[in-house]
Amino acid sequence: MIDVDIVGQLVPNPVTMLVQLCSTLVLFLLMKYFLWGSVKNFLGKRAEKMQSDLAESEQAKQAAFSDREKAAVQLSNASVKSEEIVSAAVKEAKTEKEAILQQAGREAEAARRRAQEQMAAERQEMYQSMQKEMVEVAMTAAEKLIRDKSNEDMDREAIDAFVKEVTGNE
Repeated sequence: MIDVDIVGQLVPNPVTMLVQLCSTLVLFLLMKYFLWGSVKNFLGKRAEKMQSDLAESEQAKQAAFSDREKAAVQLSNASVKSEEIVSAAVKEAKTEKEAILQQAGREAEAARRRAQEQMAAERQEMYQSMQKEMVEVAMTAAEKLIRDKSNEDMDREAIDAFVKEVTGNE
């Protein structure tokens, strides 16, 4: 069988242990002397970099919130301005409508007045034509009765005066 010393294997040799502790101490001192400063500087710079990155991200976050608030204010201002523009356009359209309606009313009134004036002129012309016809008929009748043409102008004036008196137009 194999003879294995288990207790000897589990408990280390004190000389080996002392040599190992000394070599570990020498390695630790060498690392502290040669590497500790540069590792400490590296870790410090890394911590500063992380702090600056955190500060920049916080500033970016604040800038984003500020921009968001500005955009919200601009949006509300744009909304108010658009409502003002729409209300002004509606008001202007109503004013324009009123102006157009007033113009159309004035034009209609002018057309009505011209039509009345034209009708009055035609009525006056018709009365004058009727008076002339009446004078002509009366003259013809008087001429046939009298058969005297010597004083025709005086007769014509007398008949005109009579017709005007009867019709009430002067």
